[in-house]
Amino acid sequence: ACKSTDLSSLPGKGKVDEYVTLFNQADKELYKQAFPNEHAAQFLKENIPLFECPDKELEKTYYFRWWTYRKHLKETPAGYIVSEFLPTVGWSGKYNSINCATQHHFREGRWLRNPKYLEDYARFWFFSSDGGMRRYSCAIADALWNFYLVHGDKQLIVDLYDELKKNYTFWETEFRDSTGLYWRMDGWDGGEESAGCITSPNFTGYRPMLNSYQYADALALSKMARLLGKKDDIAYYEQKAQELKTIVDTKLWDPKDQFYKTIPRNGKMEFAPCREELGYVPFAYNLPDKDKLVAWEQLFDEQGFKAPYGPTTCEQRAEGFKISYEGHDCKWNNSS
Repeated sequence: ACKSTDLSSLPGKGKVDEYVTLFNQADKELYKQAFPNEHAAQFLKENIPLFECPDKELEKTYYFRWWTYRKHLKETPAGYIVSEFLPTVGWSGKYNSINCATQHHFREGRWLRNPKYLEDYARFWFFSSDGGMRRYSCAIADALWNFYLVHGDKQLIVDLYDELKKNYTFWETEFRDSTGLYWRMDGWDGGEESAGCITSPNFTGYRPMLNSYQYADALALSKMARLLGKKDDIAYYEQKAQELKTIVDTKLWDPKDQFYKTIPRNGKMEFAPCREELGYVPFAYNLPDKDKLVAWEQLFDEQGFKAPYGPTTCEQRAEGFKISYEGHDCKWNNSS
């Protein structure tokens, strides 16, 4: 757990100044939120883990990510939130909030020394966002459990436990059908115009993302229940997690292509004709067993996902792979 101590004299603080100066000089700061560029160095020195590495590009990237993360902390009448976009966008909710990336905000931001920023953010979603937590798929219980593991204060879990249970039930009630799988329109899963859902009405499908999120949230809720002494809930959510793991492994794993894949929701229950990057999402939550590790071979295959500037969102050998700069701004069938 983080403790409040004075870190101002630790070696490495000079690196923060060095990198922040570099980044600030290259930045035309159009949108200022809670901690503008002029306060970036002080904020980072007070809040982030220091890092040194012989690979200076990696080191630079580390500090750049924190420098950028800081830009998205926004103070609102409901407390601090983390924005996904700096300018206001039309599909956002209250205070320009969007819950699509919330789990990532917590996974990265949990290392901030001051927990207030993310404690405010968590409470915002459940008490002040006007239902915004249920717009996009999101593994929020897993995110909050991992936040607790860093800071060690269970009060946030005490305060939000019942809301997290309601949230889990919402997805189970609204987006799970008789197949045992969760379905979702690709855009509301954070993957617009995906190649895997193109043959399905309204781009809907049984996708690895929401199914993995619900597995992770069930597991997190079982751990929260154990922490809080909710004996009945421990077994209930453990059983939910195990059931979903089995379903994902048997129904979303394509043994022919050796990959987790989408099943378009068009009544045929056939796998999408291509591998998609979202097939790696189950691994983010330790759902697969070791026999599924074969899927990672595609990450280094030039006909698979390997590309000069990071993996493509659809395997390049697929007929559905298409690079186009027309139409929708977000496309999950190409190199974006």
